[in-house]
Amino acid sequence: GPMSNRTIFIGDVHGCFDELKELLEKVSFNKNSDRLIFLGDLINKGPHSKEVVDFVRGGGFECLLGNHELGFLRSLTDEKFFKKGFKKFYESYSDAKEREETIEWIKNLPLYIEESDFICIHGGIEPHIPLNQQEPRVATRIRTWGGDREDLNNESNPPWHDFYEGEKTVIYGHWAMQGLHKTKNTICLDSGCVWGGKLSALIWPEKEVKQVK
Repeated sequence: GPMSNRTIFIGDVHGCFDELKELLEKVSFNKNSDRLIFLGDLINKGPHSKEVVDFVRGGGFECLLGNHELGFLRSLTDEKFFKKGFKKFYESYSDAKEREETIEWIKNLPLYIEESDFICIHGGIEPHIPLNQQEPRVATRIRTWGGDREDLNNESNPPWHDFYEGEKTVIYGHWAMQGLHKTKNTICLDSGCVWGGKLSALIWPEKEVKQVK
């Protein structure tokens, strides 16, 4: 029927587990027929990072590497980053085995998923570089592009998606200030739920967006 074989993409959850459950209800998520892909940044800032990760990992759903997951992994070997949200998330696992398995799962998150009609990636695609050569640090953080990999969020530079000319739709998150945003071949799903905005889902191939406050 019309409900079968959907892919549902979900923007940056950031520990907002209640909103996630509400959104999955709103899109009538069916784990037997729907493919569910999270665009990364499951953790930090919001109240229920562990619950979100356990839900995604436990359900065997797909998730991209976000800059917050990348930062968490870095914080495990670099003490000056092991603070605030990362420390809190780490300590929310009282069971060492479960914590190690979760860290291993995070280490294996893909940078992007490419299918015949879409590409999804957390931040965006660095211009002029093939998809399989994107640098995780850049591809999870890029918003604007002026030719400098350190300067990825500069209002005087154009957005990275101005440079994207591929046929496949790129579905991404990360840019809460930009919010829900569509160009002819890119869709941003980070609508700032953790900042009091909305959590967004994109239903594919219909390209229908559903949101919860």
